[in-house]
Amino acid sequence: MESTFDGLAGVLEEAMNEIRTKFKEASKHAGIWESLQAFAAAVDWTEPWLIALLAFQALLLVSVIILRKSWNYNVGVLVLAAGTVYNAQRLNRLLGDHWRSFAGQPYFDEQGVFISAVVSAPLLLTMFVQLVSYLCQASGLLVDMKRKELRYKARQRARQERAATGAQADTKKTS
Repeated sequence: MESTFDGLAGVLEEAMNEIRTKFKEASKHAGIWESLQAFAAAVDWTEPWLIALLAFQALLLVSVIILRKSWNYNVGVLVLAAGTVYNAQRLNRLLGDHWRSFAGQPYFDEQGVFISAVVSAPLLLTMFVQLVSYLCQASGLLVDMKRKELRYKARQRARQERAATGAQADTKKTS
């Protein structure tokens, strides 16, 4: 299980480094605020496929929060999200070749800034929310286990004390 998390951490770190690098390349020494404004102005946010993508990303995030205790659902989402982020460069290339069939302008550039910002970043946010949820669940389990251990030790002590007082009572009766 630990190697799975190490592999996932490596994929997430690689994706974040790629996003940082591509954002720096695309920004060309502009400030981050100016770069974000230029990016937002360049995108036609009314395109149906883009609205559907963003709605899906929001729905995915909300469902992960609501179904945070559903282990199977969250593992499935985590695997699909990590796979999508891992293959974002290939997906960018594929979508860049076929953008005319669904988009009004070519969003999928060589650097992959658009796919990183609109696909990978929200998925990374969703995976981060899952990570925090897993850590909260793990800490809750740890607290529950410690409570059970303390109750068990208290019962053991009580049994030992009863046995000791019972043995003392038996010795008093025989004397």
